[in-house]
Amino acid sequence: MRLTKNRQARLLFSVAFAAAALWPGIRTAGAQSTDVFFDYPQTMLNGPVSATVTIPVLESCRRLCSTRSGCIGFDYSSPGGLCRLFSAVVGARDSQDHTAGARSLIPGYRPPTNPPAPPVPVPEVVAVQAPPVSFSRFLNRDLTGGSIASMAAQDADQCEAICRTTGPSCRAYTYDAWNRKCFLKGETGQLLMNARATSGVVSDLGAPSSSGAPVHMEYFNSKAFSGNGFRVLASPNRDACANECWNVEQCVAFGFTVSQRRCVLFDQPGEYFSSRGTDSGAKRQN
Repeated sequence: MRLTKNRQARLLFSVAFAAAALWPGIRTAGAQSTDVFFDYPQTMLNGPVSATVTIPVLESCRRLCSTRSGCIGFDYSSPGGLCRLFSAVVGARDSQDHTAGARSLIPGYRPPTNPPAPPVPVPEVVAVQAPPVSFSRFLNRDLTGGSIASMAAQDADQCEAICRTTGPSCRAYTYDAWNRKCFLKGETGQLLMNARATSGVVSDLGAPSSSGAPVHMEYFNSKAFSGNGFRVLASPNRDACANECWNVEQCVAFGFTVSQRRCVLFDQPGEYFSSRGTDSGAKRQN
């Protein structure tokens, strides 16, 4: 029996509508779980078409692609309800009658209406240098800690810089100003009075304890200290000048010039040098 044209049209519409109602519930093997698409209104896709079906509404076409394995994109023609599924999207063009969706951005085409969120900027990696090691300095003091190295140095600042660049193994230093020599130390030990020495200790270690050893006067005959001292006075002899130094806590060394009966007291004597007629002395602990 031959069907009339009207009955054929009604039958095709009923089959398409039933298919549209069933397709959202169908999950094929290996179907992709996400249904996120980039939306391209008024767009017709280019690429290999894997299936073409007639579906009455756009959302049914979208759902069908989202549940179908290998479906990369779709476009939908609203006048005829034609849904095309694509296994790859190679391009697109403007079309007033079509709406498209693709799982990835279409290269060389205008952006979708729902562009991806901009990537979260990765914070720039900035190298942070540790602050330089600081030292506590002790004038006229030696350290009992053993030396790990020794070398020539022009002054205490240079000696300290050498210790700093040596690294964690150098925890302290002692600079001998009279011989211009730098001693690097792995341990601090105790502080000893010594007029020729300036010592430095890494500040984080705190101040070392002072030695309880007795203080004595070390004499240097026919030697004079450089510098002006902090006090100049008259004295009859070397021993009397030494007593003047013993009586003043600030004094760590003295110089006595016989011809002038001149006594100079020092709180930080410089290097000594040969000087006939001058005798000097400095307090020291061993």
